[in-house]
Amino acid sequence: MKEIPVSKRNLIVAVILAVVIAVGILVIENWPLHTEQGSTASTSEDSLVSAAAVNAIEKVFQVNYQEGKEVWLNRICELSTPAGCELFSAGADRMWEKYVDAKSVVTAAMQAVEKIADNGSEQVWRMTIMLSSPLPGSNKTQDTAYVVLAKTDSGWNFDRFLMEAEINAILDREKTPTTTVEEGKK
Repeated sequence: MKEIPVSKRNLIVAVILAVVIAVGILVIENWPLHTEQGSTASTSEDSLVSAAAVNAIEKVFQVNYQEGKEVWLNRICELSTPAGCELFSAGADRMWEKYVDAKSVVTAAMQAVEKIADNGSEQVWRMTIMLSSPLPGSNKTQDTAYVVLAKTDSGWNFDRFLMEAEINAILDREKTPTTTVEEGKK
C-alpha cells in the first residue's frame, strides 16, 4: 500500500477545521432562527451587523497580489475575531500562492441579503458577493456566502464563513415547521 505524506501543519489545520465544523453544527442546531424572511436590516443593531459583514467580506475578497500576503491578512484581521484571523492565517500561504501565480487583482462588492440566525452574541448573514474578476480556480464573479459575525468588545466582527454542512443545517431548520408547547397541547 502506498503511503501519503501529510505535514504536521496540514494535519493540524484539518483537525481545527473538523472541530470548527462540528462545533458550528452543534451551535447552529440550537440557534434561534430569524423569523422575518427577506428583511435585510430590521433593527439598528442589524444595520450595524450587516454593515460590518459587508465591510469585512469585501476585505476578504479584495486581492492585489502586488500588495503582498501580509497587507491582505492585516486587512482581514482588523475586522475579524481572533479565531477568524487565525483561521484565515492558517490557510493563507497556499491561497496567496494561487493569487500570485494568477497575478490576481480583484475588487469586491458585497450585499447583506438576509439575517438567517441570531443568538444575541453571534449572527449568521447570507451575503451576495460580486467580484471584478474570478479568483484562481473559479469562473464565478458572483456568488452567495453565509458568514458568522460575533459581538466583541470592539463591536461586531467577522468570525468565519459557514461550511456546506452548517449551511444545510440552517436551511433544513428553516424548512422544518416547529411546534410550540402550546400548539402541542391542542
